[in-house]
Amino acid sequence: MKGYMVMLLFLCGKVLAQDGQVAHFSFWKPKPGEEKKFENGYKQHLNWHKTNGDKWAWYGWYIISGPRSGQFVDATFNHAWSDFDKPVKPAEDYADNQLHTYPFGDYIAGCKWVYLTDLSLSDSNSLQSKFLRLVSIHITDMAIGKKVIEKLKSKYKAAGTGSFMTFKLVDGGELNQFLLLIGVNNFSSYSQFVNLEEELSGIEASMKIKAIRSVTSETLAYRADMSLFPN
Repeated sequence: MKGYMVMLLFLCGKVLAQDGQVAHFSFWKPKPGEEKKFENGYKQHLNWHKTNGDKWAWYGWYIISGPRSGQFVDATFNHAWSDFDKPVKPAEDYADNQLHTYPFGDYIAGCKWVYLTDLSLSDSNSLQSKFLRLVSIHITDMAIGKKVIEKLKSKYKAAGTGSFMTFKLVDGGELNQFLLLIGVNNFSSYSQFVNLEEELSGIEASMKIKAIRSVTSETLAYRADMSLFPN
């Protein structure tokens, strides 16, 4: 019975830890010729969150490479699922968004990711890196895929990488994928990751497995002026 209780507490702790690692992402496409108005409107909307006592942190980036280049991304992290049942003043939030943001940008999509602590390296500044390399890894088998990501994390840790955040998509798209956010503060640092696809293939070969279906990469540029943190 004692062993059973220890295991139960361990599992409950795992569930609680995972429940505090949910992130929500939103993708916007500023309307042609309205980019500056979109930025100003979004900042006004962030100010609405601030003045209404929103306790959530909001991060903002522009995608600067790939087919989605020019889109704006905002995200909020470290949530329990129940947090999304009680956002700050949702009707008023929607109305302010309609007033300041929607006239100048199209809402493309929203999705939720779960942060995988065991497969990550990060600190409190990782999400505020000048650039985030967003790597989407489509997997045929999630359990095997985790083993590949664990090997990749260990390789980068040994090389001194300090910002390697792993998520899995749980709502808003194809579920069989991991998403890596690799933080860097200059393009010179990209040289560490230029052979990412070959490294993944090498890990698969060494493990005599095949789990990765495709890999895509985009770069996100952080916008501190379009982010908001509670006091």
